[in-house]
Amino acid sequence: MIALAALGASVLGLVAPAAAQQGDAPPPAVVVVPVTTKAVSSSAEFIGQTGAFHTVDLRARVRGFLTERTFEEGHRVAEGDVLYVIDPSEYDAARDAAEARVKGVEATIEQAEAQLARYERLATTGTASEASLDEARAAAGRARADLAAAKAELEQANLNLGYTRIATPISGRISRSSVDTGNLVGPDSGVLATVVATDPVYVTFSVTERDYLEYLKAYQAGNTTAYKPQIRLVDGTVFDHDGKIDFFGTEVDAATGTIPFRAVFDNPDGVLLPGQFVTVVLVSSEPTQEIVVPQAAIQQNQAGYFVLVVDADSKVEQRPVTLGERLKTEAVVASGLEVGEQIIVEGIQKVRPGATVTAVPQGEASQ
Repeated sequence: MIALAALGASVLGLVAPAAAQQGDAPPPAVVVVPVTTKAVSSSAEFIGQTGAFHTVDLRARVRGFLTERTFEEGHRVAEGDVLYVIDPSEYDAARDAAEARVKGVEATIEQAEAQLARYERLATTGTASEASLDEARAAAGRARADLAAAKAELEQANLNLGYTRIATPISGRISRSSVDTGNLVGPDSGVLATVVATDPVYVTFSVTERDYLEYLKAYQAGNTTAYKPQIRLVDGTVFDHDGKIDFFGTEVDAATGTIPFRAVFDNPDGVLLPGQFVTVVLVSSEPTQEIVVPQAAIQQNQAGYFVLVVDADSKVEQRPVTLGERLKTEAVVASGLEVGEQIIVEGIQKVRPGATVTAVPQGEASQ
């Protein structure tokens, strides 16, 4: 018994200092920011879809074997770039034949006009009959008509030769090619590829009659500058560029009771692609002061959104919040927080509700 007691005492002697050392460990440090207010414009949200500003389908206008494809699929092409080449040999020959016909008819005209001039001189002396003169005039007229037809044939031959080089009339990104070199193509071959201009892009969305009437009043008053469409992407981030409404519909959709709107957005980095679904945020009033917090502070569980607040005793409290609209890096909090409260923005994963922490203001944490 004495031995066991001594052993127990020695064990307790080892455990007690370790426990004391653990209890002396400082509380974890977290980065906090104060809850503040900010001027925020109220807005309405709509589901929109992006569309190409300009789309061109490339087609073959003459028949022949495809000899070249000069682009990389999915890459950018510039206006005027030749993207496909059709074997031009047949059309070169047709153009040469048309040129030869023009020259031949021009020679015929010279002969016919010279003949007409002789008959006109003879007719003044009574040597040539009226019938001969009429025949000479008709021959010259036929020759001039033949020249006009020959020149038209030459122009068509030049057009056909030009059609063997298929160029893009716009700049943009090009799709996959539907045909490979070596294949026979022609007007019945369908779309060879599509060029899509993605800067800027259109975004179409539908608004309710009430929203439409509000916008119409502002439009008629010349005060639509406050209506700056913004886009929130599927990952929750706000697109870098504001848009501009450039069209609204002329009639109400009887099935949905909505009116189509369209906005145009600059897209220099190609973030937006045609066909994407986005959230259109339409600012519709003067700014008001609202409570805003960094989106990094917001978490979500099955009960909804919440933030972690550090109280005056340096204790962590889980605070449910109701969110309003989302800004670029912040979110409006409609309820759940008071101005001046400290919320955790960094170190959230290190703490739990009820834990004691060391709160470090965000400005000091970066020093």
